[in-house]
Amino acid sequence: MARPIPMARFTLAWPLAGAGAALLSIPVLAALSAGRGLPPWMPLNATTHALHGAEAARTTALDLAHTGLGTAIHVASCFFWAGVAVLLVRRAARGGPWLAWLAGLATAAMAGLIDYGLLPARLRPGWELVLPPWAVLAGLAALGVGLSLGLLAAWAIGRRAPGTSPAPDRYPPVPGAAEPPQAPVSAVERLRHPAPHVLDQRQQRMDPAGTVTEDPNRQGDGNKQPGVPHPDERPDR
Repeated sequence: MARPIPMARFTLAWPLAGAGAALLSIPVLAALSAGRGLPPWMPLNATTHALHGAEAARTTALDLAHTGLGTAIHVASCFFWAGVAVLLVRRAARGGPWLAWLAGLATAAMAGLIDYGLLPARLRPGWELVLPPWAVLAGLAALGVGLSLGLLAAWAIGRRAPGTSPAPDRYPPVPGAAEPPQAPVSAVERLRHPAPHVLDQRQQRMDPAGTVTEDPNRQGDGNKQPGVPHPDERPDR
């Protein structure tokens, strides 16, 4: 079975995308709330309106019942949408950074349509109770960018890790399959790099009878000329 591309691996992309969405959207929501003169944790407090009612959107205290629970709900939501983004990536045969941005932003748009178009008001994120519509859109955009950055991190890690590059892992070699044809080797290249079972003609020369021919330059006087060597110059004495 072919291994999915790094961005489509739940063990790698899902935690990175979920963490990226949470780590980016929470500060953005806090900044948007502080910009309106409200406590930075007000959007997270408002998220608990599904349990505490409309009073949660008016709670300014930093406590576990509202801020802690709202943070937990928001982080869980980020990881849920991260799983959706990874599922979108898995539908693609291959992809790079463009696929990460497409999947992350498309998932954020899907989250906005479902949360504010299909779900009842009691199950909405609650941001709309303390933030204007444009700020809610900015929070959703931060969610999408965080998802995309997490997918990009998974893509980058997969490129560096051995055995996880998209092309070889997506299409591994089939055992017993024929190897791709290689370019023919020229005669000069064969002489330059002989095969292990081929005699290197640069080292030895053989006559037609199959015996090694002695290099005549080994015999000669001090001037390295061919001829009978002096008795004192014979290498075997």
